[in-house]
Parts: sequence; C-alpha cells; structure tokens
Amino acid sequence: MGILRSLVLAGIVGASTLVIGFVAADRLSHTRFQAPPTLTIAKAPVIDPEITGTVIQTAEAPEAKPARAMSGFDTERLNALMRGEMPPPPAPAPSRRR
Repeated sequence: MGILRSLVLAGIVGASTLVIGFVAADRLSHTRFQAPPTLTIAKAPVIDPEITGTVIQTAEAPEAKPARAMSGFDTERLNALMRGEMPPPPAPAPSRRR
C-alpha cells in the first residue's frame, strides 16, 4: 500500500509538471516580441528669469539680516538647549480686561 501511495503521488506531480510545461510553451509561442521603442530625450527650454519671476542677486543687493522669527529655525536656541542651558521663561501674556 505504501508503494501505491508513492506511485500515485509521483504520477500527480509528473502530470502537473507536464501541464505547466505545455501551458508555458503555448503562451511563449503565441506572444509577440516587439522591440522597445527608441527613447528620445528632449532638452528643457531655457527661460528668461524675468518670465519666471526668479530673483537674480547682484552685488547691489542689500545684505540685511532677517529678524529671528522670520529666519526660520533658531539654531542658537537649539545649541543652548543641547548645552543644557535653560531657556528664559515666557513673557506673560497681556490681559484682555476692559
């Protein structure tokens, strides 16, 4: 009985392999192989800065230091926190009494 079970299992595996092989061969024989299309790379057109609104900085540009709140990230405060220094207490909010 043990040999019969092995023979049936081997027959099922063999038949499955044959079916998969024939299906794969059929699919490969009916596919059309096309050459990939040739790619052309177009260069981006050069646009004047006046059209796009780009600001070109010249030697005449003023070098004003922006306000701390407007400059974005406050690195001085971050460095102080990393050194362990405590930030100053927040200013009290103005009262809204009438």
